[in-house]
Amino acid sequence: MDDCERLAAIDQAIDELKDRVLCGAVVLVEGRRDREALEKLGVTGEIVMTSQQSLLNLSERLARSKKDIIILTDWDERGEEVALQIRRFMEADGARPDDSIRYSLRDLLKKEIKDVESLHSFVEKMRVVCSMKPQHY
Repeated sequence: MDDCERLAAIDQAIDELKDRVLCGAVVLVEGRRDREALEKLGVTGEIVMTSQQSLLNLSERLARSKKDIIILTDWDERGEEVALQIRRFMEADGARPDDSIRYSLRDLLKKEIKDVESLHSFVEKMRVVCSMKPQHY
C-alpha cells in the first residue's frame, strides 16, 4: 500500500468516526490533545476524556447511557491498557464498546505515530505529500 492509498484508508476511518458521532456515538480519548486533534479533523460531537474521571465510573455511566461507545485511545502501551480496562468494565455492565476504528488506525499508522494527538498533523503532512504525486488515471 503506497502513502496515498494509506491516506485514503485513514480518511475512510475518520469519515466513519465522523458519521457515527453525528449519529450520537461517544468517542473516548485519553486527553485534551487527543480531543483537539479529532476536532481539527472535523470530528464534532461528544468526545470524552478518560483522564477526567475514574475508568470504572466513566464506563458505568456510559454503559447505562445505552449510547454507541467508540474507544479511541492511543496505540502505545498505556493506551492499550486503558482500552482493555474500559472494554472490561463496560462489558461487565452489558455494554459493547467498539474499538474497530482504533485498531484500523493503529494498523495503518503504528510505524509513524503512536497516539491520537499526532493524527491531525500526520494526516495533513500526508495530504501534502499525496498532492505532489502525479495522478494516474
